[in-house]
Amino acid sequence: MRFLIKLFLFPLTLALTILVAACRLLCQLSTMVLGIVAFVCFGIALGTMVLLQDFPEGLRLMGLAWLISPFGLPLIAAFLVELLGVFNDSLKAI
Repeated sequence: MRFLIKLFLFPLTLALTILVAACRLLCQLSTMVLGIVAFVCFGIALGTMVLLQDFPEGLRLMGLAWLISPFGLPLIAAFLVELLGVFNDSLKAI
């Protein structure tokens, strides 16, 4: 009986393995690119606050820089990908 369940779940686990691998690669690449963009956005925010004396706009840009930094949205995406990987591993353990 267990063999039949594994046989039926094999296509799902194969698809999940490929999806998780592709998403991990995409998360790594996007984290690198968004880290650079966040640094530039933070510099523009500081320039806006210091040179133009526009503090609300500078704070908005700093918030945007934090969201696209590796500690914002990419961290949430990496968490969700790893959660999907744990689900895939639990399916493989059946």
